Formats: sequence, structure tokens, C-alpha cells
Amino acid sequence: MSASVQASPTKPSIAENIPLELWERIAFYANAREDSFLGPPSDITNLCSVCRSLNIAIRFDNNPSLYARLFCFKFDYQAPLRRLGQESLTTRAVAQEFKKRILTLKQIRRRECNMEDLWTCYLMMLENDGRNERQLIEWAHLYGFLKRETCLRFAADSNSPSNWFKDTERTSLLLWLWWMAFSRDDVRIENSHVRDSLVCHVLQIFVAANFRYPSLMGYESHLHPAKASQGAWSSTPSTPIAQVNHYSKKLSLATPLLSQASLLVWTIRLETIREITGFDRSAISALPLDRESAPNPGPTQLDVLNFHEVQIQAPIHASLTLSCCFREQILASDHEEGSFAPPLTGSRRYDTDWYRSVICSDACAASIHSNHLAYERGTLTGLWEGFFVQTSLEAHRALVLDPDRTPSETIALYRHPLYFALQEHHCLNPDIPLTPGKDCLGGDDVLNAWLPQGLKIIEFENEIEVYDPRAQRSVRYQTLVPEALREMVKNKSGGENSYPEDARRVNDILITGKTSEEHGAAWGHYLFVGRVRLWDGFIALLRTPRDPARSELGRWLFRGYIHDHNLVGHWRETSTPPKVLGYGGGFIAKNQTPLNN
Repeated sequence: MSASVQASPTKPSIAENIPLELWERIAFYANAREDSFLGPPSDITNLCSVCRSLNIAIRFDNNPSLYARLFCFKFDYQAPLRRLGQESLTTRAVAQEFKKRILTLKQIRRRECNMEDLWTCYLMMLENDGRNERQLIEWAHLYGFLKRETCLRFAADSNSPSNWFKDTERTSLLLWLWWMAFSRDDVRIENSHVRDSLVCHVLQIFVAANFRYPSLMGYESHLHPAKASQGAWSSTPSTPIAQVNHYSKKLSLATPLLSQASLLVWTIRLETIREITGFDRSAISALPLDRESAPNPGPTQLDVLNFHEVQIQAPIHASLTLSCCFREQILASDHEEGSFAPPLTGSRRYDTDWYRSVICSDACAASIHSNHLAYERGTLTGLWEGFFVQTSLEAHRALVLDPDRTPSETIALYRHPLYFALQEHHCLNPDIPLTPGKDCLGGDDVLNAWLPQGLKIIEFENEIEVYDPRAQRSVRYQTLVPEALREMVKNKSGGENSYPEDARRVNDILITGKTSEEHGAAWGHYLFVGRVRLWDGFIALLRTPRDPARSELGRWLFRGYIHDHNLVGHWRETSTPPKVLGYGGGFIAKNQTPLNN
């Protein structure tokens, strides 16, 4: 007689009794280690094979909080927290952004990427506080990708859509990555063939014909966006607008300016070449040694040598201290981490670039934000030194008359010294600021820096009085002094609303300035007056000779944006009508004495 055997029920494994929250901690600590910081989470796959319960518990769709935590370990999040707000950074949105970035890093490492990957890299650098750049540079080998992409695009047929000079959106993102990801020390050890090829074969062409590419976001014809719904225009092409997926949201973003990126990348490499080759003093041996021995105004040997030593503000790698702790709150604010940074360090130096890109995606619908996020007040106050670039008038005309002509790599570019000291003056509510001057077309007079013709300025202690002869009215503007600016910076740790009341009520910014006696004796004496367009931070500075009889020195307009401590943009003469592409070129200057640093 056979005995019947009854199978006993399978006992649940110990693993199946472990709660999800504990599995999440285990998975986090298994992947959040200093030796596994770079690249994708390496131990997720191994953990998934331990048992079915663990596989289910840490699957992406089942546990977004795990991947949101891993995002905070591997990537920077203070900038998006500051710019987008806590409500936009849901756990699932951060987890999705983690997944997208890991795929982008793999694509860059394979030397393959699409436009969305490039935007992801660019936005990572805008948000960089140390983690993002290390992932891109050390794990994804961004430098190798950029070298390969540059070679392929430069070699592309002139009719190819991937040609450098046709696909401005992709080219702009690539050049901004060339600028933002590498410090001056990185450029110094750069392969000399790569550096020289960039300077001579690619960037030289962009700098020579930078008027062919967008020089501002939005338009130049109006000071105030509300008045620009009809008739808005610019003398240079408009910047492309892209639809970008960022933290699970579709954002419209204005592409960063190619003309400014090319000038920045060209300049830092040209400075490095000058460091290596040194300066041939025999070329200036006929000049007086210094100002004391100079019989007449004009550059001395010392002036030329000092100009040779001028350098722009280069990117600086952010310092990084990794935290491998499992925090109960996934996104910790600056204050909770105890790591509040000064305004112009880390990702904060790019806050205005971010807001400008968002605002200018629909410039005619923009409004003047009460906090003026596209411009950091006080930025222009200080001593500036740099240069402007010229081609010959004949070369410029040839490029203008034949828009399809590619500039020769041998086209001559001349760098001329640019020195000035500037002060900011703020109009405070409820005072009504100056109305823009009108040009010959009936629009805002951009060639006069949006100021009324015949403007008269009287300086007082800590303020100026500005008289508009057309409107026959005077307006008082408060001069921003260092003490007030330092108070603004000090209080900014409490957020924008903790600014002093006067600072939060600024509704217009005028700029005045001049060259110093020392620099004027060498390179010419000039006066500067201008305006900041608050809604996008666009700056217009009109430079005129201090001596009205010196008309041969020219009446030039310098327009651009602030990038870090650099004012970068385009200059042009003002004798031609506003819509006509006048003689001009690029310029760049660094604030040597920034008050808001």
C-alpha cells in the first residue's frame, strides 16, 4: 500500500518580507559610493538578479524615488530647484531626467548624439555645480566627442545640412560646450593641433562674419516688449527656438548665441597661443618706453605690453564634495545642505543665461519681471578691459554683399584695446523712467542706446539727474554704490524678496562711463552712456569721443550680454540707418573689479 505524499506550501523567502523602503536604501547605498559616482549606476543589474522581490522593488517604474535619489547623488540639482521651483521637480520628473541623462552620457561616450542630447549637455552645464561637469568630462569623455564632431562638421560639404555654417542651432550648442566645459588650464594642455585648427580654420571664420549669426535674443528694435507686438526687427538673424524636454516638461528655449560663443572660444585659445609664443618686443621698439617718456598722447611700450597681458574671465571648474547619505528629503535646498554659494559661483553664474533663454523664446510676449532675473543688478559697475575686433572695411563689405561667401581663413582680424569704467544708475518706482528716443523710422532709437537725443546728465552725490529735451522733463536715477550692492548680495541668501526695498523697485537702469586718464592717453578718451533692457538683460552702450571735435574717433554702439564677468557682443558704427548692416565686429571685455562677486 503506497503512502500519499502531500507537498508542503512554499515558505516565503526572507527577501520577500523585506519592505520596499529598506530595499530602496540597500539599492541606494549599493550604488551611491565615491568609487561608483561616475557613469550609470553599475550595481542595479546585479541587484535585480538577486531575487524576484528585489527585482520588482527597484524596477524603474516601481520605484522612481530610488532613481530620483541616485540623480541627486550623481547630478547637480540646486540650479533647477532654484529656477524651476520645488513643485516642478516631482520625484517622477527627477527620475525621468535621471534616465534621460544616463542615455545622453552613453551617447556622448559613443561619440553619437542627436539634438536633444546636445541640449541636455548644454543644460547640464548651465546647472553645473561640480557633479554635472565630471559626468560629462570624465565619464562621457566630452572633449573627445567635441573634437570628433568638430572635424566631421568642418569637413561637411557646404550644401550639407550638418555644415558648420548652415546648422546654427547645433553649431551654437557645440561651441557653448567648447566654452563652458573647459578651464584655462584645460586649454593650456590642449592638443596644439586641435587648438590651432579651432582658432584658424573654424572660429576665425565665425568671428570675421559674426553679423551673419544672431547677436541678440529677441529683437533690437524696441526697449519694452509690450510695444513690440508689431514691427519688431533686428539687423541680424533671429535665434532659433527649440522645444526641449527638461524634467518631463516641454520647454521653449531660445538657442544660445553662436556669435558670442565663437568669440569666447576663439579668445581664450588665442590668449593661450600668446602665452606660449610670447611677445616680440622688437615690434614696438620705436614706441616710447612709458607715459613719462612719451612726448605726445599715444600708446607706449608699456601700454602695449599691458594690453598683451589682458585676459578674459575663463570658466572655472566647480569644487565638489560628494555626499553618499540617504536623505529623507530627496531634494535638499541650499540652506538645508548648508552650502549657500555667492551669486557668481557655480551654477549661479549662469542663472541669467537660463532665464534669458526662457524669456526670449517668445520675446514679443515677454514682460519685465519684477525681479529682473535676466540681469544681475550691479554687474556693470567696475573697471572693464578687453578688445574689439575689426576686419578691413573692404573685407566687411565683400562679406555683406555676398551672403553665401565663406570668409577666407586668411582674412585679417585686428584686435584693438577697449578700456572703460562704468557706473549703474537705477530709476525707482514710483518714478517714471526716461522714454526711449525715436529713430528715423519712428521706432526706439537703438543706435542711440534707446536714449533720447540731446540727453543731458548732471551728476550729484549718489545720484544723477537726467534731462530729456524732447519730453522737457528730468528724472532722478540713484547711483548704485558698493555698500548698497554688497547689502543686496548679503541679503540674497534669503531669496530675491529679501533684497532691500529700493533694489526690488528698480524699473530702469542707465549706464555712464569713461576711459581713465591713463588709458585715454594711450588709446583715446571716450565717454559712455547706455541702458540695460531689463526683460532680457541686453546692454547697449554708446561710445563717443570726449572731445566733440575728434569726430574721426567715431560714434560707436557696443551691444551685448553678460556671461560670467565678461561683456560679450557686437559693435557697429552709427552713421548708417538702423536697419542697414553697418560696419562692425565683435567685442569682449572683462570686469576687473566686479562688485557683485
